[in-house]
Amino acid sequence: MQVGTQALRPNVFAKHLVARSHSTKKNRRTILAALSLTSMVDMFSLLVIFLLQTFSTSPELLVMTKGVQLPVASSGAEITDAPILAIAQDEIFLDQKSVGTVVDVLKDPKGLLAQLQVFRENWSKAHPNEKFKGEINLQAHKDVPSTVISQIMGVLPSQQYGSIQLIVTSGGS
Repeated sequence: MQVGTQALRPNVFAKHLVARSHSTKKNRRTILAALSLTSMVDMFSLLVIFLLQTFSTSPELLVMTKGVQLPVASSGAEITDAPILAIAQDEIFLDQKSVGTVVDVLKDPKGLLAQLQVFRENWSKAHPNEKFKGEINLQAHKDVPSTVISQIMGVLPSQQYGSIQLIVTSGGS
């Protein structure tokens, strides 16, 4: 057998095939396929940041006031972002800050009214072109008598808080 100008014997033919495969490998381009993960990592980073910002401003992630065990309700609506007035069995809190005992606030609500006015003024400064909506969320311990709750709710409209939402836990039948 003869290839080109050389006569090939069986041993020489094997060497010819090896040499040919080496020469063709040198001429071939090596294709390196690599997956670039930079874009995907960037996308997931943005997704995580978006989710953290969304859930951090969600009013559904409501802070429970110490000493307040909410009543259970069978229906409800979404909570708006507003100051939280919490009535424990013996103390009243406005956004986690103590206003005083229930008895003292019912006797003289001036401290509560002053703090509500500060909240209203701060809201008006933060939203200069909007009318004050008068929204407030009310957390009341499930064992606090309804007469106490209604007396405190009666004080709120004097500071233009007319939209009162009662906060309850879901789970009723």
